[in-house]
This record gives sequence, C-alpha cells and structure tokens, in this order.
Amino acid sequence: MNENVIDPRGALAAIRLDRRAVDRLAARGVIGTAAWARAVAAIEPPRRWGVWAGRLLTTVGTALVLAGVVWFFAANWTHIPPFAKLGAIAAMIVAASLAVVVLGFGGQASQAAGCAAIVLVGVFLAVEGQIHQTGADAWTLFAAWAGLTLPWALLLRSAAAWTIWIAVADLALIGWFDQTVPADGAYHAGRNLSLMLLHGGFLLAREAAAARGVDWPSARWTRFVLGVPILAAAAETALLLLDRPHDFGPIEWTATGVVPLVFAALFAAYRRRIPDVAMLAAVTVVFCGLADLSLFRLMTGGANDAGLGVYFLMGLATLGLFALAVAWLRGVARETEAPR
Repeated sequence: MNENVIDPRGALAAIRLDRRAVDRLAARGVIGTAAWARAVAAIEPPRRWGVWAGRLLTTVGTALVLAGVVWFFAANWTHIPPFAKLGAIAAMIVAASLAVVVLGFGGQASQAAGCAAIVLVGVFLAVEGQIHQTGADAWTLFAAWAGLTLPWALLLRSAAAWTIWIAVADLALIGWFDQTVPADGAYHAGRNLSLMLLHGGFLLAREAAAARGVDWPSARWTRFVLGVPILAAAAETALLLLDRPHDFGPIEWTATGVVPLVFAALFAAYRRRIPDVAMLAAVTVVFCGLADLSLFRLMTGGANDAGLGVYFLMGLATLGLFALAVAWLRGVARETEAPR
C-alpha cells in the first residue's frame, strides 16, 4: 500500500554534498552562518590534514623511488648487461601492474603503483632506445610512451595517472614541433594552439565528469593542472603576437582569434557556470598583465623602450589596473563563497 511512498531521509541521503555546494547554499541565503559552519566541519573535519599528509608522503615516496630507479641505471649503465637492464625494468612494470590488480583499482596504494608502471614504461623505452639506437627523433619516444600507457590510464581512473599521461603527451607534442617545424612565428603559434586544444579538451571532459558526480577527476587541483597550461600557452601566444604585429600568416591570424576566445570562455565558465575564485583570479591576473603590456606598446608606438614619463604613467596604470582587479576579485569571493 505504501510501496510508492518516498522516504525523505533516504532521498536526502542520496544527495552528494561537497564544500562548493555548501558555500553556494550559504551565499544564496538558504542556510545560515551556524549551519554553514557545522556543514563545513562535517565535510572537512579538523583532522583532514592527516589524509593530505598521507597522500603527500605517498606521492613523494613514489617519486623518490622512481627517481632512484632512473639514477641507478644511469650511474651503472656500463656495468649492467643489456638483457639485465631491460629485464629488470620489465619485471618492475609487471610487479607494479600486479600490485594494482591485487589491491584493486581506486585505492591510494594502487594509484601509486599504477603511476609507477606508467613512468617505468617510459624508462623501458628510453633504455631500449639507448641500447638499440635507431636515430629516430626524441619526440617518437614520448609519442610511443603516451600511446602504450593510454589504455592503462583509462583503466586506472586516477587523476594522478592522467596528470602523468598528459605531461608525456605535452612532451611528445612539443618535441614534434621542435624537431619538425621551422622555428618561426607560425611554429610558436601552432605549438601553443595545439597545447590549448589538448588541455582544453581534457578540461571540458573533467568539468563534464565532475558535473555528473564522477569522483576521481573532481579534485580541485586537477582544474589547475589543466587550466594553468592553457593560460600559459595563451599568454605566450599573445606576447608573441604583440611583439610582432605584422606579417601574419594563417596560423597567426587563427591565434589572434582563438586567444581572446580562450580568455572569454575561461572567464565565463568560472565566473558564472562553475564559480571558482582561484581560477578566476589566475585568468584575471594573466589578462591584466597582457592588457598592461598592450597599453605600453600603444603608448610607445610599438617600441620596446620609452622615456621616463611613459614609465611613470605605466606605473600608475599598472597599480590602478591590478588594484581594481583585486577589489573586484574580493567582491566576487564574498559573493560566491562567503556565507550570508
């Protein structure tokens, strides 16, 4: 008779709540200051530092072990037979993979073992390349490394593993441009556009997964790992375009249209769609720096030097611009995060 009645306690228990959701409720006046403080204490207890310390020690320990493996082979290169070199690294890859299978996917120890396996694949390829030198470009090593470890990264469902994989893919992409494309304006613009496309695609996937409640990519630091390189590539491209505002080719004109769109998209996303004051601050600081440089180039007529009066005016403009940016960011922070 009552089988269609919904238990309100069960329905509330099924709702996923995190710090950002609590801050939004407080900012909109749905909950008061006391309720906000109790919710934050429940979500982020005072002893949470122990969890972060454990993760930090695991990460540092894994990195030191892997660095020790690399240095061991480098220091004893001439004393170890080729078969022993490759066999030892292959055995470590198998051991790390078996550890992930035994411990199960998703745990902290299994994530460390999975990341170790991904790094050791690169070590294996590097050692193989030194033993049997083919004269191939260095970027092919990173491309093969990324291709071989992509299925493993998909299976691990670990933000740390994906961070390593994206770094390897970045090195492959940068190496390809360095070794195959002439070093001109189109080289820099094309390389940065490719990096923005790569990281932008992963950032969109990250935000979509987080919006659907997928836990492993939802850590806030993953947004910075993907967003900051986009800002860096956009800023470098803008600086290069400002430094050489003539003789644009198709790639430079494409970059001229893409860079403003990147800043606008990041601003709109983290101001309204997914409020994040830290990412918004990064976008604002980079934009203010570029605006400041643009004003300087405008005042000097495109020259790289100016008189004392121009520098005095630029100092005032810089102070005013960044003061306004800081004041605005403080207002945004109060609006989106502070409880009412």
